[in-house]
Amino acid sequence: MADSSSPAPPARSERRVRTALIVGSGALLAGIAFSVGDDDLGRWLVVGGLVAVFVALHRFGRLGPEG
Repeated sequence: MADSSSPAPPARSERRVRTALIVGSGALLAGIAFSVGDDDLGRWLVVGGLVAVFVALHRFGRLGPEG
């Protein structure tokens, strides 16, 4: 009999979405850090990071409870 208290391993699509969230938030934070010095690269990283986080959050929400 399987132990019901141990969580099931995340599905492949859920792992990809979680990775996209991590990458997007990392780019967002790096962009904020770079934009302190009035750097154009920082501005583009902020925009790209925000877009990546929004897309990943949308995909994560679309997975739903059934995966």
